[in-house]
Amino acid sequence: MDLHWYLRSLEEVIIRVLSSSFSIEASRIDGLTGVWVGGRKLAAIGIRVSHWVTYHGLALNVTTDLSPFQQIVPCGIRDRQVGSIKGLLREHSHSNGRGTENHQDINDVQLIDITHKSLVKEFCEVFQVDLQCKPSPLLIS
Repeated sequence: MDLHWYLRSLEEVIIRVLSSSFSIEASRIDGLTGVWVGGRKLAAIGIRVSHWVTYHGLALNVTTDLSPFQQIVPCGIRDRQVGSIKGLLREHSHSNGRGTENHQDINDVQLIDITHKSLVKEFCEVFQVDLQCKPSPLLIS
């Protein structure tokens, strides 16, 4: 039972998602929980623990409109910015004059779907679990 290990493992899930699905090199910054690309925070993590049961949450900016973050100090960190997968992919395509490999014509829904599937896969690998999805009752005819 180690909460720091748990937080670092959630960060690892996100770092793997960014690398495997989007070729984005992300990292941790000592003393700051979350996942970073350069000086930009792409993912925030918050957990609550009660009797060693975790209620966890993570926010990974995929197609997020980042303009509201200009009005606040995100996570209380003054010298860092917030970023998104979509923004980084767009910057990469502009910097090299062409679309990012395999992502040049992707829309927001597809980008979210790719991210979701990769999060589930990487979560299972990092935490060594097998998740089984039950069909939604709304989808059963």
